[in-house]
Amino acid sequence: MLEVLGSPGHHRAAITVYDPWTGVLLTGDTVYPGRLYVSDCAAFLATMDRLVALAGTRPVTHVLGCHVEMTGRPGRDFPLGATYQPGERALHMTSAQLTAVRDAAVAVAGRRGAHRFDDFIIYNEPRRSDQLRLMGRGLADRLRPGRS
Repeated sequence: MLEVLGSPGHHRAAITVYDPWTGVLLTGDTVYPGRLYVSDCAAFLATMDRLVALAGTRPVTHVLGCHVEMTGRPGRDFPLGATYQPGERALHMTSAQLTAVRDAAVAVAGRRGAHRFDDFIIYNEPRRSDQLRLMGRGLADRLRPGRS
């Protein structure tokens, strides 16, 4: 039997699914190795506290989000819209990395913008300039010769 938890913060309707048989925690767009878009910081912090508490009391073998945006180099992401991602890091994360996301979210609470960490980037209530910079980087990558 799967357990479904509400996990708002990225989106108010977000959910996380825990499989107690395998220990897999499926976090969707809430936690993964990539750009974590936080639209509601207070809700995201509460969600992260719940997920860390769950991982502290239940066996969690893998934390699996829905995609990968980080390269194999710490703190580096692929451009927005990249369809070719050689050397991307693995999708799975650990309970320790889940705690690191929570701790990073606490550290950037109240500070809007993009905040880089080794395994993820928190876009905390991003400003228009943060979004334009991200889109511009993706567009520049698409226009580079030899890229599609």
